[in-house]
Amino acid sequence: MKKTILYAEDEYTNRQIMAIQCRKIGVECVLASDGEEALNQYRKKHFDVVVLDQYMPGLNGDEVAKEIKKTHPDLPLVAITSDDGCVSRLKSSGFDNVYVKPLKTEDYKELLETFLI
Repeated sequence: MKKTILYAEDEYTNRQIMAIQCRKIGVECVLASDGEEALNQYRKKHFDVVVLDQYMPGLNGDEVAKEIKKTHPDLPLVAITSDDGCVSRLKSSGFDNVYVKPLKTEDYKELLETFLI
């Protein structure tokens, strides 16, 4: 069965980079541009991993993660943030991994290989 990732990020270019990387390895990528959309997508489908930008319009990544953990505490969650000062707080709040922007192509590949291959 094809693996599926939910990638929530308000920056269009970053969403497109993730979609391209997913296509290259045969992973289905569902994109969301804010926290509310991420929760709506999450409720519609099974995901193997959820990647959340910390700072998005509406709900931030940690708020979305808290909602997801209520129903799927074992679902791998990855945070992406431009604030390297919040990495330890995000890890302690339940994220399995945290990446600091700007992400490089290698970071996207590592993320996908770690959680989906």
